[in-house]
Amino acid sequence: MPLTRRSALRGAAGLAAGLGGVVALAGCGAGTPEPPSRFRLATGPAGAVYREIGQAYAGVLDEAWGRDVVEVVYTDAAVENARMLAAGEAEMALVNTDVAAAYPDELRALARVFDSVLHLVVPGDSPVRSLADLEGRTVAAGLEESGTRFVLDRLLAYAGVTAQVRTLTQEDSVAALVDGEVEVAVSLTGMPTPAVVQLADDPRPTRLVDLAAELGGVTDAFPLDYFPVVVPATMYPPMAAATALAVPTLLVVPTDCDDEVARFCVDVLFARATELSRVRGEASQINPRTGAATTPIALHPGARDWFRDRKP
Repeated sequence: MPLTRRSALRGAAGLAAGLGGVVALAGCGAGTPEPPSRFRLATGPAGAVYREIGQAYAGVLDEAWGRDVVEVVYTDAAVENARMLAAGEAEMALVNTDVAAAYPDELRALARVFDSVLHLVVPGDSPVRSLADLEGRTVAAGLEESGTRFVLDRLLAYAGVTAQVRTLTQEDSVAALVDGEVEVAVSLTGMPTPAVVQLADDPRPTRLVDLAAELGGVTDAFPLDYFPVVVPATMYPPMAAATALAVPTLLVVPTDCDDEVARFCVDVLFARATELSRVRGEASQINPRTGAATTPIALHPGARDWFRDRKP
């Protein structure tokens, strides 16, 4: 992942240039579809990239429709979002592919938005160097229905490890690590994430646990869900570079979402990507050239038509 902390936070200008001529700005007009009678967008908890990008996206959708349409719903994040979509309690959500894969008949993808990266952060002098070293340790691991908890539970089961898992938000996890209340803070999020930036800027040294030696086995066990990514030393200086697990984060709708509404939402996503990236640097990854890469989650027909017509 050829990102630096600065380029990820300030990459909007380059993305805007790359999108020039590819997507016309979506807006309210004769071809704008009527939205559903209720349009709930499930996001995430306070301080999370899901919530912040979700809120910003809801805003540009409302502007494109020319009126207030989208109701932003705050959740634990990926697991709760997928469950709500499948139950008819939301019309759109941000969901990671590993979580969405449990609903092959209920959910369809509109686009790949960004990649979430698993951050395992420990004090600089911690003996934790691998998944096996989590045995018996206190680990702050997200909210109960978050993507962070979903991935951590999978990894602990894969490694045959039992940890003392505490349910904390990303912000509270960082505070607990600083205060010595937990030994490891885990967060599955885009990067750079402000919580880890905060830890890196603290005078007390912290580091990312490098999973390079273990990720081959993990990706073999879950070949369609995860891939390795290097968090460069430029991302969270003075933390050293580390190999981490990553999973695509998608914009997802129920299977029965109207085709024209789906197409419209995809158009707005890419047309307004520059504005979204000003809210969170992770949104600088929104790109029509990679947006259709949602495997193993099938694209919604409306989204598929949009990508086929644009052929970026």
